[in-house]
Amino acid sequence: MTQSTQDRIINAAIELVKEKGFVGATTREIAKRAQVNEVTLFRHFGNKKGIIEAAIEKLSFVNSLSVSLSEDVVWDLTKDLSMIVKIYQTKLEEKRDLILISFKEAGRFPELDQMISGLPMKYKEMIMDYFQTMIQKGKVPPFNVEIAATNFLFLNFGYFMLKSRLNPLAEDMSLDKFINQNVAQFIDSLQGEPSMNSD
Repeated sequence: MTQSTQDRIINAAIELVKEKGFVGATTREIAKRAQVNEVTLFRHFGNKKGIIEAAIEKLSFVNSLSVSLSEDVVWDLTKDLSMIVKIYQTKLEEKRDLILISFKEAGRFPELDQMISGLPMKYKEMIMDYFQTMIQKGKVPPFNVEIAATNFLFLNFGYFMLKSRLNPLAEDMSLDKFINQNVAQFIDSLQGEPSMNSD
């Protein structure tokens, strides 16, 4: 089975689950929309859950963020965090449907919840590693890297949810404006906010 066929099945599954929910989206409908035989779907994905798992794996952006952190950082907080935010928001936007599906189906399928929740945790771990290296390099004063990474994650994901679910309220908040205002304030907190200092 070619990659384009796999993509059709994954995209069809995402579309139907978004429209009808996980239970309502049958494998027969997924196969029909993807223009493949249902037997082909089972042979390569096993079941409907297998398709969603493949979608999450395919759409995971952890690797691309990891590459950027290892190759593109210049060890300057403003430049690096601005770059990371732009990549993160672009990737979230590409996966908007799957992310919103995970909220719609929250609690019904623990495996799906676990897979989705694992993605931001990996992102948080990478940010923690970056902050720790910045401290070791003497670029910033010591602070609690876990709290800082968690806050940075919430800041980023909150902006994504604002743009995704509350568009009328977010029209005046472009990505550049978000970075210039909110990321700049976050950086200020790292460089001197007492509550961020480690014990």
